[in-house]
Amino acid sequence: MSNDPKLFSAEMSYDDFLELEKCVEIIEKPSFFIKVSNFIGSPIEKLVEKLPEGSRNKITDITNDALLKGTNLAVKTLEYVESNTEHDSKKIHKLVASVLGGGAGLFGFTALAIELPLTTTVMLRSIAEIAKMNGEDMSSLETRLNCVQVFAFGSKNKADDAMNSSYYAIRILLSREIAALAGRLEAHFAGELASGILGKFLGKITERFSQNVLIKFVGQATPIIGAAGGATINYLFTEFYQQIATAHFSIRRLERKYTPELIEAEYDRIAARLKTKKED
Repeated sequence: MSNDPKLFSAEMSYDDFLELEKCVEIIEKPSFFIKVSNFIGSPIEKLVEKLPEGSRNKITDITNDALLKGTNLAVKTLEYVESNTEHDSKKIHKLVASVLGGGAGLFGFTALAIELPLTTTVMLRSIAEIAKMNGEDMSSLETRLNCVQVFAFGSKNKADDAMNSSYYAIRILLSREIAALAGRLEAHFAGELASGILGKFLGKITERFSQNVLIKFVGQATPIIGAAGGATINYLFTEFYQQIATAHFSIRRLERKYTPELIEAEYDRIAARLKTKKED
């Protein structure tokens, strides 16, 4: 954390700047693969590289299906999400996810196809509570789709290196899709959402979310960890996206308090400083 007042804008309070700095660190330094590597005692990248291309494609399909089911949930029920205390809410959802993940690594793709939609649903409920705690209007369909958008954050690929800020680049890209979808989806509340309407939106999220699902699957499938280890990895998986959601909706709250332009400018300055530190 920074303690040099020259590093932050006079247009923000110091406490708000420190909160924003923490959010940037969470989003710009994804740590799920590090947590899994530390837990299983082996670099997860090497295990992921050994997975056949066909298996990767299967995981992508399962991820997309899980997100489609999750989006149905978001549209239909997240408006009525309860608002518990932050500590209790996060703890409850992580424990439920742990139970779901207990046997996920023991039965391969069959288990993942069953478990991932359930885990995604649990995480979405937690994400929605985090959104509500940060002042989001859950009666808004755009807000509920923003909960699904959280799964697009927290992973990195080579294309991100060319972006000034991958977080805002993704937000801008997906906000257009969300705005276009919101009006069209109103007519589908009575039945299941048509996948054709959601295809483009979910495709962009799946591309990124599946990177961490792949890490989760490989970690849970590691023979030495067993069911208890699978539960722990699902706990870490849920905790990771709770942290991402907290950062994302905290940033949105700060944008409402100040202006989106100011917060984005400060975000970019902090992200650039973090990148410079990493290179030093």
